[in-house]
Amino acid sequence: MTTTPTIGARTTPSMPVEHKRVRRHRAMLTLALGVGFGALAWLRLPPIARDTLWAEDGRNFLQSALGATFDLFTPYGGYLHLIPRLIAHTAVATVPVEGYALFMSAATSLVAGLCAALVWVMARQHMRPVWALLVGASTVLAPLAAREVLGNAANLHTILMWTLFWALLYTPARRSTAIMLALFTACAALTEVQALFLAPLAIWRFRDRGRRIIVAGFGAGVAGQLACALLASRKQTGFGHVDAASYPYGFAINAIMPLAMDTRSIGPVLAATGPLVPLLLVAIIAALLICLLRGRTRRTHLIVAAALTLGVLVFVAGVHTTPLDLYDYAHHSPDELRKVWLARYGVLPSQLILAALCVAAGSADRPDATSRPHAFRTTVTTALAAAILVTFALHFTPTDTRRSHGPAWQPQVGAARKECAKGAEEVVLHQTLGWTVKIPCERLH
Repeated sequence: MTTTPTIGARTTPSMPVEHKRVRRHRAMLTLALGVGFGALAWLRLPPIARDTLWAEDGRNFLQSALGATFDLFTPYGGYLHLIPRLIAHTAVATVPVEGYALFMSAATSLVAGLCAALVWVMARQHMRPVWALLVGASTVLAPLAAREVLGNAANLHTILMWTLFWALLYTPARRSTAIMLALFTACAALTEVQALFLAPLAIWRFRDRGRRIIVAGFGAGVAGQLACALLASRKQTGFGHVDAASYPYGFAINAIMPLAMDTRSIGPVLAATGPLVPLLLVAIIAALLICLLRGRTRRTHLIVAAALTLGVLVFVAGVHTTPLDLYDYAHHSPDELRKVWLARYGVLPSQLILAALCVAAGSADRPDATSRPHAFRTTVTTALAAAILVTFALHFTPTDTRRSHGPAWQPQVGAARKECAKGAEEVVLHQTLGWTVKIPCERLH
């Protein structure tokens, strides 16, 4: 019986054809799964949202690409945005002006889908395939993701951070895989400044040569972000105040409640019960983890702890660096809670909570664990898997994507061409948040 060659191994004449065919089929399956997940991310967005540019996508990334400058490593907000700038340059180089918004939405949806497939591949190393599929699917099906993360390049860093978490837990079998993951981790880290929070995971099985290759790519990306943070200033405005008690309260509101109820119900529930329902949901998740982690391996415990720690850390960091009064949940009145603001800072933590539950439910027991029947655990894991699927299905169509009301891009291009025909040299097109993009008329002829 042949085995998969490991890093540094030479293929022998008896196995190259079989292994090449297997690897090709696996690659095609992963690619197909990535395209499928990308289609799901695209379909979660209303048509008007797909044709509406979000925030920095237009005003910064596309605008800079239109200037034909080499800006891939130009900082914005104090850090680098490599992949969004690559997407913007590709849009300018390949599609007409009227297709910019659709291209940005489609390209970022595809990247999210490919990340989902990659997460599925890497998560299988730590849990059974079905649970790994749920983890991968959460990349694009996390309930709150469609509101502000999916379909735009500016917030693609959230999905890249999620994928980096799994990349730094993965041990590749082949050098070629390790090199490709090293390139990915470098590009992802050059897009997400919070990648530094993942540095402790770099010591995971560091003696493995393939792991060291991945960590080298990750380290290069983090080093680039740190250099940018030291050399480029980040303008900080006095946004407001967030009380210490609002951090755990906000975490439960943004990371946990969307997993259990429709986003339209969260505000009324908070107005009626205050922190009681969030506390109940935290207690349920804690009880589930305690039940599912009994008898599991030390590796499983470490992954769960890492996921939960990272989830808390990124939420606190996000709110701390943008302390809007909207996030001061502990001091909101019932009327304010009824209209509660849900932040994109809850997307990655909710994915990590799902990951903690899935790895606890789908990993193997310790070799020395008792062999008594696990009927109760089987019931719990089955119910958990069903609940996750129901959550994905019920939240597939979002109530609000923050681009659901436009302004749509394509209708503006027709009006802009008329202005250019009247002799204008450039036109101004609108996007979300009241931001604009200046388009030279020479591109509209």
